[in-house]
Amino acid sequence: MTVAIVMALLAVFVASCASTNPYATSSVTRETIHVQLPAGSADVDVYWPNAAAPAPLVIVAHGFLRHRRNMSGWGQHLAKEGFVAVVPDLPTGSDHARNGRFISELRAYLLGDESWKKHIDPTRFGLLGFSAGGLSSLLSAAYSPGLSIWVGLDPVDRDGLGVKAASMVRSRAVVLTAEPSACNAHGNARDIVAALPRHELFRVVGAVHVDAEWPTSFFAELVCGRSKDERRAEFQMRATKALKEAFALTPVAGARDTVLTEH
Repeated sequence: MTVAIVMALLAVFVASCASTNPYATSSVTRETIHVQLPAGSADVDVYWPNAAAPAPLVIVAHGFLRHRRNMSGWGQHLAKEGFVAVVPDLPTGSDHARNGRFISELRAYLLGDESWKKHIDPTRFGLLGFSAGGLSSLLSAAYSPGLSIWVGLDPVDRDGLGVKAASMVRSRAVVLTAEPSACNAHGNARDIVAALPRHELFRVVGAVHVDAEWPTSFFAELVCGRSKDERRAEFQMRATKALKEAFALTPVAGARDTVLTEH
């Protein structure tokens, strides 16, 4: 997809936005907390819109050997768009089942804690994960009653765990993929997609794996290829649209000019 086409899509997306979303705001607060859960302990960044109404919860999972800071762009963006975005460090590097349990336990922890309950609408919950975080979040999705949507950002499978979990997911599932490469296990998300009972698949033409990570790093680009803003913008646009549709939120403008307050 050319730069001109992507920018045209974004223009249509922004032009169709309305200002009636009661959750959307240009003012975002971030707080870092430390949680100790049965599946592990970790630092967690919570981003939320400075709005009066409790907002839908989206837990965002990073990739293999990555860090919550590599998904901080998603956290800030989603909070501005009207979600409580929770971006944890996953407790293990390669135990994807344990990371999946951690994600499920983190949801329960936040919904049970009085200081967070006031920000979160417990009836609206989504998961978004990149790469191996796509797998971990999918494993959580398979055992998450009340889940509205799972969004996989160029997810990868390992030892068939994702295929097995995908067959048990009952929520809406949206999968966004880059071009096949060694960094995304040569596109083995195709097997996950085939096993999902309900899914929408979007291929970002010409994208490298780390176009879905926000922000990525020089080393990741050295291994996986140079990322480009227009391809990241397409991942952002399609994922945001899917989440808003799942929670019946009115689409609003993109992620620019976010005012972030840290606690």
